[in-house]
Amino acid sequence: MNRVTTFCRLRSALAPAIRPVLQYVPPVRWAALKVLACRQPAEMEVGGLTYEVHPADFGVTFEIASTGDYEPVTRAACVAALHVGMTFLDIGAHVGLFTVPAAMAVGAEGRVIAFEPDPDNRRLLERNVARHGLEHVQIINAAVADRGGEITLKRSPFNTGDHRIDTRSSARGVQVPMVAMDDWLSEHQVKPDVIKMDVQGAEPLVLRGMRLLLKGDSPLQLFLEFAPAMLRASGADPGSMLRDLEEAGFEIAIIDERRGGSVASDAEAVMAACPSRSYVNLHCVRGAG
Repeated sequence: MNRVTTFCRLRSALAPAIRPVLQYVPPVRWAALKVLACRQPAEMEVGGLTYEVHPADFGVTFEIASTGDYEPVTRAACVAALHVGMTFLDIGAHVGLFTVPAAMAVGAEGRVIAFEPDPDNRRLLERNVARHGLEHVQIINAAVADRGGEITLKRSPFNTGDHRIDTRSSARGVQVPMVAMDDWLSEHQVKPDVIKMDVQGAEPLVLRGMRLLLKGDSPLQLFLEFAPAMLRASGADPGSMLRDLEEAGFEIAIIDERRGGSVASDAEAVMAACPSRSYVNLHCVRGAG
């Protein structure tokens, strides 16, 4: 059993118990983050590339420190889907673990647009892109949803990859710019080939904002996180989201981080494979991949 598989199983088993403690018991969270900041470096190597990361982070940084990698099967599948000259959208780019290798895959002839609304994540994203000399990467300071304007970003106090947008007018957090994908693509005359989306339960909002793109019939590949519990918490129906993708002509596969590879599925199979408290990464393909 490799380290990634072991980590995934332990996270699935322990996260439901640990998360509330870190979220709602500040003294425990403070002590835990202090320990992490001392033990975890500010730079880490992932897939042969060096990135600046958040040392005091129980999310992505902790996974890299524990396993030496981060979602290697999903990243490899995403990069394999890209070819020189393609256009890649990274929605929820974090510190650039997908942005950087994707930019290398599409080359200077291609284009990468990375959306990251959190200021701390975006600073590291900018440094990581600059470190690797990727001048064809465009970094956008915005959350992606179903309309333009502003929205509240609720920042996790212990997991820098778990910041979430909140549509409620009473929500507390940081106000950030918001764009709808159809509007942004039309304004900037961009036609994506591959989209990666990791937005902590806001996926239905993002998909709603790209209805025109989804109604088309041009080849398109989507890589997205599917977490039923987070989707329900945002007021969405997980099964309905999957069925909408199927109706838009996408074939769905579950990416298996534990065993490697992917498994062709449908909406019903994905729901059966994903416990309510867990998540899977999906590869959705329409047309020639």
